[in-house]
Amino acid sequence: MRRTKLVAARARKGWTLEVAAEQVGCAPNTLSRWELGTMTPSAYNKARLRAVYGMTDEELGLAEEVLPEHLKFGRDFQSLLESDATMRLMALVFTPHCNYKELQLVLVRTIEELSMNTGHDAALTRREALQRLAMLPLLLSMSGGRPRPMDDTLNQLAAGITSCEYLSRGNYEDMSLALSMLSSYLPVLKTIASESSTYRKQATELIAQSYLIKHVLVLHVGNPGEATRDGKLAVTYSKESGDVLLQVTALRRLTWSYLQDKQPRQALKTIEQAAYLINKSQVSLAPQVCSGIYSTLAVIQAKNGLSTTSALEQAQRFFFEPAAETDARIQGDFNYAQLMRNDGLARYHRGYYSDALKAFAQVIDPNTLSSKVAMAKRTRVELLHYQTMATMKSPERDLERAIVLWVAEVREAAALRSQKSFDEATMAYEVMQGVWPGEARVLDLRDLLVHW
Repeated sequence: MRRTKLVAARARKGWTLEVAAEQVGCAPNTLSRWELGTMTPSAYNKARLRAVYGMTDEELGLAEEVLPEHLKFGRDFQSLLESDATMRLMALVFTPHCNYKELQLVLVRTIEELSMNTGHDAALTRREALQRLAMLPLLLSMSGGRPRPMDDTLNQLAAGITSCEYLSRGNYEDMSLALSMLSSYLPVLKTIASESSTYRKQATELIAQSYLIKHVLVLHVGNPGEATRDGKLAVTYSKESGDVLLQVTALRRLTWSYLQDKQPRQALKTIEQAAYLINKSQVSLAPQVCSGIYSTLAVIQAKNGLSTTSALEQAQRFFFEPAAETDARIQGDFNYAQLMRNDGLARYHRGYYSDALKAFAQVIDPNTLSSKVAMAKRTRVELLHYQTMATMKSPERDLERAIVLWVAEVREAAALRSQKSFDEATMAYEVMQGVWPGEARVLDLRDLLVHW
C-alpha cells in the first residue's frame, strides 16, 4: 500500500524525489518504491529517513505492524530467514509461485532489500547468496533421482538468471561465474523450447533473458567478438517470445554493440525500433525502461550529428515517474548512474564537454572519485573513462585532473579484468599523449598499462 505519510513528509519539505533521495543517501527510484509501499527500507535507512525528515517511524508510516499472539512462531521463523541471505533467497525459490515471472519479481525485490544493508560483511553475505543461487539449477540437475516437474525446473532456472543479472554488476569473479552459469542454462532451455509446446514460450523468454546478460558479460570477461552475435540472439528470442519488455531491452543493448563496432547508423536504426515499440505498445512499461530507451537514443542521435533535446527531456521525465511493483523485472535494469552516463555522453558527442562533466559529476564526485549512487563496477569504470576523455577535450584541459581520473580508470579496469575497459583506458592514454605530447608526467604513466 502507498505510504501516504512518507509522501506527505517529502511534500512538506517541498522536495522532488531526486532531492529527497540525495538527502537520504539512496537512489530516487528506491525512495519511490518505499513511498509506493512495494519495498520496505532497512533499519539503517529508516534511521536516515527519521533524521532527514525529523519525524518518528509512526509519523512517517514506517512503524512495524504488531502480529497477533498466535503468529509469534511465524515471526521468529521469519527473523531466522532474514538473518541468512542464502536461506532467504532459497526459501523463495521453493515457495509456490504462479509462474517464473512472479518468482523473479519477488527475488528482485528481496535482493534490492538486501542491498540496503551496508558494510563489508553484509555485502559479502549477499554476494555469497547470489553465487549459490546462480549455481542452484546446475546442482539440482546433477542430483539425479526422479524427473522434476517442468514448472520447478523453469522457476529454478529463472532464479539462476536473476542472480546472474546481479552478479554481472560485480567483480571479475562474479562476472565469470555468471557467464559460466548462463552458458550451462542455455542448452537446457533450448531443449525445452524445442521439445515442449506447453513450455516453449516460457523457455524462449528465459533464453532471451540469458542472452541479454551474456551479451554484456562477453564484452568484459569473455570474447568481445561474440557480443553483437549474442545481442542479435537476444533480439530474435525476445521477438519470438512476444514479450515487449524483453524486446525493447534487447534492442537497447544491441544498440550499444553496434556503437562499440563503430556502426552508428545501424545503432540509430536499432534504438529507433525500440522507441517505436514503446510508442505503439499496448503494454505498460516501467518508466525507467522508457528512460533507458530515450537516453540511449539521445547518445546515438548525438553520435550521428542529430539534435538530442527531445530525447534527453523524455529520458529525464520518464525516469522520475514512480514505478509500479510489476515493473521490477530483471530487464528493467536501468538506473540513475546509467541515466547520467547517457546524459553526459550525449553532450560529449555533441562537443559540450563541460556540460558532460557536470552530468558525470552527478554520480561520481570529480574530486574524491567516490560513487554518489550504487552502480555496477563496469558502469563505474565507463564513467571514469568518459570523465577522463571529457576532461582532456574540455577548454580547460586540466592535466592534473586528467591524470588522476585516468589512473583510477586503468587501475579499476585491470582489477575488473575487463578487456573492453582496458582497451578504452589504452585509447584514453593515447589521446592524453596527443593532447600533451612529450609531457614527462604522461610518459611516466605508461607503466600502469599492464595487462593481466
